[in-house]
Amino acid sequence: MKKVSCILLCIIILLQNFSTAMLFISYKIYQAYIAANLCENRDKPQLHCNGKCHLRKQLQQEEQQEQKNPYAQKEGKEIVLFCQQHHFSGEAHSFTISNELISFYLIKPTHSPVSTIFHPTLA
Repeated sequence: MKKVSCILLCIIILLQNFSTAMLFISYKIYQAYIAANLCENRDKPQLHCNGKCHLRKQLQQEEQQEQKNPYAQKEGKEIVLFCQQHHFSGEAHSFTISNELISFYLIKPTHSPVSTIFHPTLA
């Protein structure tokens, strides 16, 4: 029973994360039905809509639901791992750019407290 509930919970979580992909897959599977019955432009075959209007509506509804969910708000945090260092010459009108990538975690510190020897004061 625990394995079944665990698998069911995992499937629900995955379906929630891949809901947009599931919309596209269901659209492709039922495209003929959607084009014949649910499409707004089924009376105008020259537009070649084939149910894309219905898919667009579903995607917009999905996006609105994601925006309303307070837990789905993703914070835009960036972590810079590499920095591009630019070297400029002294002239005002011309400069050169070096495209070296420098990673700060590979730079060895110049002073290490481990290398120094602690000498207590004589009292």
